[in-house]
Amino acid sequence: MPVPDTDRTIADAIDRVLEAEQAAAVAIASAEAASRAAIDAAREERRRILERARARITRLHERAATHLAARLAQLDMSVAAEEQASALPPDGMHAVLATVAERLTSESPQ
Repeated sequence: MPVPDTDRTIADAIDRVLEAEQAAAVAIASAEAASRAAIDAAREERRRILERARARITRLHERAATHLAARLAQLDMSVAAEEQASALPPDGMHAVLATVAERLTSESPQ
């Protein structure tokens, strides 16, 4: 038969082990909660970063499209101005043809 002191010592040891297990379980649960919170915060930060990046990209594309449209309009105007400058008005063409015809039909070379 075991000695009562031995029984008490064993019971105390078991109680300490159970208390340590309970403390470890609480610590593990706390660590899991903290890690979940950290992961959630990181996901939220990633989401904010992605939203800012998408907004910036959208603004850049809009700005580039605006600049491109303005530049294309300038080029169209430039081409139209060049075409207009190089084209003779209808009455100008008649004057040129009359001058050429006069030179070709006149007897004195000019």
